[in-house]
Amino acid sequence: MKQLQYGPIHIHLCRRPAPTIATGRRPKHLALVGEEAIKREKRRERNRQAARKLKERRQCIEDELNQQLKELQGEHANLQNYLQQLQQKKQDLQREINNFLHDPIDKLLSNDNQNVTLFFEQYLDEDFALLFDCIDVLEDCVA
Repeated sequence: MKQLQYGPIHIHLCRRPAPTIATGRRPKHLALVGEEAIKREKRRERNRQAARKLKERRQCIEDELNQQLKELQGEHANLQNYLQQLQQKKQDLQREINNFLHDPIDKLLSNDNQNVTLFFEQYLDEDFALLFDCIDVLEDCVA
């Protein structure tokens, strides 16, 4: 091999310079022999393995995210159902309040039976049997 010397730098000249592309890299299709061919193949194999591991890792992450998505969608559906139940209960309670405010007999029926009895005790002198008939009717309505 020939050597060139540029001041303190020694350069070994290759017999044949390797053809390079514009970026300074050798083309892929260039046939290499000997040790360089082995190095290239080892490097390519390492790259293939790294790409395979990366693909597996990405697939694992994607599977985990899909599982989380399914769980969150299920939780969302459950919460939507619960919200609808609460809204229905709210409407029912609002309807009861509106009915209670408009129908005075509901006030009487909503109180416990002692208050109903006290309410009718004022009429006890008039007709005792009528009182108990009314109380029975009211208790049937409450039940």
